[in-house]
Amino acid sequence: MFATVRTIEEILNELAPMETAEGYDNVGALVGRRDQEVKKILVALDATWDVVQEAEEIQADLIVTHHPLMFHSRKNMLEDDVEGRILCEMVRHHLAMIAAHTNLDKTALSGSACCAKLLQLQNVRQEGYLFLGELPKPVKASELQDTITRALRFPTRLYGGGDLTVSTLAIGGGACDEEWLQAKELGAQAFLTGEVRHHNALAAAMDGFALYDGGHYGTEAPLVPVLAEYLQKRLDDVQYQVRVYPSQREPFGRV
Repeated sequence: MFATVRTIEEILNELAPMETAEGYDNVGALVGRRDQEVKKILVALDATWDVVQEAEEIQADLIVTHHPLMFHSRKNMLEDDVEGRILCEMVRHHLAMIAAHTNLDKTALSGSACCAKLLQLQNVRQEGYLFLGELPKPVKASELQDTITRALRFPTRLYGGGDLTVSTLAIGGGACDEEWLQAKELGAQAFLTGEVRHHNALAAAMDGFALYDGGHYGTEAPLVPVLAEYLQKRLDDVQYQVRVYPSQREPFGRV
């Protein structure tokens, strides 16, 4: 019995139903054929040029990413731009692609949930896209900044609340900084996200709240090995002869 792109899409749909993705999103099978046989899968945060080269090196049939390609509508597949070049390369090498984006963000395998585990948060609860939990012990916000940087292996910036004592941390990885007010209303003294805009940084600082910017990549990359492990287990359970690999390519420097 062999797996196909459709097989993997169905497994992902059970974990993160496609219909739960935001209306603006672009999830599911995006490149290739659903009836294409799959023997090797590469899981990555993004389908960058380096990731596509990595997939070719390991002779993968399918790339599963968090962030989709063609997030914004395209009218051609010319190689005049980065995305067009990547898409054409995937087609040339018969590389299929599936994306699980905002639908995955609402599951226990989201970047936010994975960050919560790395930070050893306790009594974790989910509120929409946010995951909140208690730190092993209350710490100063400035000390927590160092802890987050070490855990994510990515530089973390702190806005406001340096002397604030934090016992409850909310996490909303990626582009989620507008949710800092909800995090505060839910009882958190601090919020970790992936992108912080100036107006939210100012507002949080003036409000005595600790707002952490751990980088979009830094706050979501932890999901890659976890998702790869999940897919491998599900495929092994039904005895599909498929190997799943987490991408080893990093687009930015790590700490």
